[in-house]
Amino acid sequence: MSDPSTPYRPPHRAVTRTYRRPYKKSTKGCCQCKARKIKCDETYPCSNCRRKFVDATCCKYTSTSQPNTSPSDPPQTHSSSTSSVSKSPLHRSLSVTPVGVKSSNLLELRLMHHYTKSVYERPRRISGCALYHSLWDFEIPQVAFSSELVLNALLGLTSLNLLSLNPDDQTLSSSAWSYFNKAVVLQRTALDAMDRRNAEPMIITAVLLAHYNWLASCSEDNPHPKKLEVETYNMCKGILNLAQESGPCLEKYSAIPEVVVELPPGSSLDQNFMDLAVEDMETLLRSLEFRNIHQEDKDACQKFADEVMQIYTLIASGSKDNAGLEQKMVTILHRVPECFVQLLEVDDPTALALLARSIMCLDLLGDSSAWWVHGAGSGKVPPKAINGICKTMPVEYRWTMEFPLRVVAKEVKINRDFGKNGSHSGKDEDAS
Repeated sequence: MSDPSTPYRPPHRAVTRTYRRPYKKSTKGCCQCKARKIKCDETYPCSNCRRKFVDATCCKYTSTSQPNTSPSDPPQTHSSSTSSVSKSPLHRSLSVTPVGVKSSNLLELRLMHHYTKSVYERPRRISGCALYHSLWDFEIPQVAFSSELVLNALLGLTSLNLLSLNPDDQTLSSSAWSYFNKAVVLQRTALDAMDRRNAEPMIITAVLLAHYNWLASCSEDNPHPKKLEVETYNMCKGILNLAQESGPCLEKYSAIPEVVVELPPGSSLDQNFMDLAVEDMETLLRSLEFRNIHQEDKDACQKFADEVMQIYTLIASGSKDNAGLEQKMVTILHRVPECFVQLLEVDDPTALALLARSIMCLDLLGDSSAWWVHGAGSGKVPPKAINGICKTMPVEYRWTMEFPLRVVAKEVKINRDFGKNGSHSGKDEDAS
């Protein structure tokens, strides 16, 4: 037994301690690491700041704590150290590419910047259909932010436009086709499971794909008019059918709106241009008398000619409503009998000649900033399309292309100074 007078002592137990490697506590870390209470390696910029920030100047040290130099650096006095900071470059060159950003993200950023800049720098529109005005400025980008389908179609179309301004950029060449292909695949998938929730993105995507087809056709040297106009026309008809099936919630897309472009108050025509245009159209229509085609086809050609003459008059009057005029031009096939489209499908020479005159009107406008209609750079629609029609035209009907070719060659043009200073324009010297 133990002695009662001896105080009780608990048995000794071994205490397990965690081994901690001894290190020298730093007091010279950068301000960012001190604020975050993390270890700093005391370089400039430190590894933590390199991961967190793009700009090296975010890594700051207090005057009493300067970053360490490499062991091989010789000791310097304060004056020599100060001068070397201003003269010698940083030890680590800064990359202009943000950390963690993929090249594909940078391309998308470039494309969205180009789209936004090109759309919002256009001259202010005067009148015309409200949907036409807001579609490119608001609806398309707004829906693209929440729809991968619309986003791919938008990036594909923008790539195509930017490629026409930079034809040697292979990145844009591949991205235009890649985004277009993705949009087509997604569109087909969406059509198989169509409901009201994805109806508007599908319609907007169809609009973008139709414009892609329009511009892509003119990226070729001699685009065939059937691919340019007839395919685009059929795609637009598909948009209307899709909108009609979607119900009343998307009624605004279900019909080609009637475009009313009014003559400016007190306007006077550039009569010299109109004289040339009227003479040309009368000569072309007289040739129909010798054509062995059905009367309904002749009537359809007459209707198309009337539409073109109306556009001539509006442009020659000095109308500034480019949006309305552009819409009248691109929707002209929807306002004439269906048999005219059938004439284009079989390369009828009179129908082709009339089509050339409607496309030619785009070249008469003073503002061509709506690149999704006019094209841009090496892919300008009027000269490419008219040259393509000319190549398709039978040799015995090539004379019908003389007037459109003179317009795109700037030999015949609208004199935008007519009516000023109390005088009207004279004939262009080359057009006389």
